[in-house]
Amino acid sequence: MKGIGIFVALLLVAGGVAMYVFTRPPDRTLDAQGEAWVKRFEVWRDEMARRTDRAYVAIGTQSDVAGVRLVDRIGACTTPLARVGDPPGFLKIVVKDANNACGEIEYAASLNTSYGASSLATTRQHLHGAEQWLAQAKLELSEQVAASRS
Repeated sequence: MKGIGIFVALLLVAGGVAMYVFTRPPDRTLDAQGEAWVKRFEVWRDEMARRTDRAYVAIGTQSDVAGVRLVDRIGACTTPLARVGDPPGFLKIVVKDANNACGEIEYAASLNTSYGASSLATTRQHLHGAEQWLAQAKLELSEQVAASRS
């Protein structure tokens, strides 16, 4: 009887330890490497947002040729994003948003390459989607970083 009691007590302790290990929130502190990643990501995001906005506006207001050229220039989005590096664990959601933005940008560029000026309305729609994903990434980043510093 005493052995069963000890076994149950050990089982409860082990269960509590396992629950703590598997349900604790991720480490949300930024070390120097994490801070460097945040800076690199902000530079990438600001540059990509600026270039996407210029292409979006050019398609709507300038000649179709200017818009087509600007879309072609932003077509390779994931390569510079990959150069930013791996984020701290709690910032993976930010990279997910950025990858969604890159998907929109690269799809817009592929439409632009395949169909040229006849796809400008759809291309513009995907660029707008990319702008929204980039804005979401910026918001997520600022919220997560602020939470890690408080």
